[in-house]
Amino acid sequence: MELEKQLNELVTEQKGFHQKMEEEIKTLGKASTETKTIIDAIQKQVDAIDLKIVEKHAAGAPEKTIVDELKENEEVCRLMKNKRGTAVITFKGNNAVRMWEQKTILRSNLGYVTPGVIDADRRPGIVLEARRNLTVRDALSSRPTALPVVYWAKVNAPLVSASPMMQQEGLVKHENSVTFTTASSTTRTIATFIKCSVQALDDFTELGGFLEAGLPYYVNRQEETQLLSGDNTGDNLNGLITQGTSFNTALLSASAGWTRIDVVAAAIAQIGIADEIDPSFIILNKADWWTIRRTKDSFGRYLLGDPQSIGNPTLWGLTPIATNSIAQGTFLVGSGDAAAAEIRDRMEMQVLISTEDSDNFQRNLVTVKAEKRMLLAVYRPGSFVTGSFNSSPVT
Repeated sequence: MELEKQLNELVTEQKGFHQKMEEEIKTLGKASTETKTIIDAIQKQVDAIDLKIVEKHAAGAPEKTIVDELKENEEVCRLMKNKRGTAVITFKGNNAVRMWEQKTILRSNLGYVTPGVIDADRRPGIVLEARRNLTVRDALSSRPTALPVVYWAKVNAPLVSASPMMQQEGLVKHENSVTFTTASSTTRTIATFIKCSVQALDDFTELGGFLEAGLPYYVNRQEETQLLSGDNTGDNLNGLITQGTSFNTALLSASAGWTRIDVVAAAIAQIGIADEIDPSFIILNKADWWTIRRTKDSFGRYLLGDPQSIGNPTLWGLTPIATNSIAQGTFLVGSGDAAAAEIRDRMEMQVLISTEDSDNFQRNLVTVKAEKRMLLAVYRPGSFVTGSFNSSPVT
């Protein structure tokens, strides 16, 4: 209320000066500089207070949850009422992000508290299985596509460097040539489903928790695996490791010896020597990352920082992405630049609920399916170098 009061007082004051300005224009033919300066200053205060009021109301408005979206979804409401049919829910914006980040899921048929004389203490919710953080998508550029196939033209045989010529008349200049080829990537569908009882539909909260963090997590986990190691067979993506350039071990010094840190530096050098896009990240298994983190110098000091320091150190300027989605001993050095590779999203995460699947009607079940459609376009395979720490005598 204090902000509204200040706003009203400023508006009243502003009206007074506007009247004064009109009188000055009638008598003097123009408004004084002082009056216009005061009006401009008051207007800035009005705008600032108005913005604060808007932000205050926006902050006070409760964010619509996934459960709310389910309750407002006409298809879901019809399915709830008729106990049959199909409903499609597409998650966007903050709810899509929350759904990827959630670490909880509710399951039905967990049983009920056994009645007795003495009450039992119970921890609310469900203790989940271990789940890894999914981080590979965040390292790459991504944008939507409206088509099932993405094509791009790339240089097949590049231009040859120009030749210096003596300043003599009549000499033929060097002729250059270039050829191009077309590459493409096709969208893939990543999906999973589970069946649950029709009675689960009667509990919006339980169903909302299930949709919020259950099946979508495993769809995104499979996506991360495919982004790295998809072998381009069947419905698999053509992953970064599959398309990346093999690490050139000749860049290591056999006489001086090397460590995992040296291997990463050599991979970065390999990309630079090839005039490819400078790398921005390294993806490696958590076990390998902690082996690197424990590397010490001859005085027993950790090379990558004090153990008491906060934050994740970089490695040769690269952001380390430690994940169990890549096999232990394997590494991938690459660039998150859209010119090197990018994810193209054909369909955002969708959750479908249907009673019309197989023998669901007979067994009083519903099928809940989560799926998304996307592709990985690797434009510059040479900007990604992959290899094995285990193939060399590293420490």
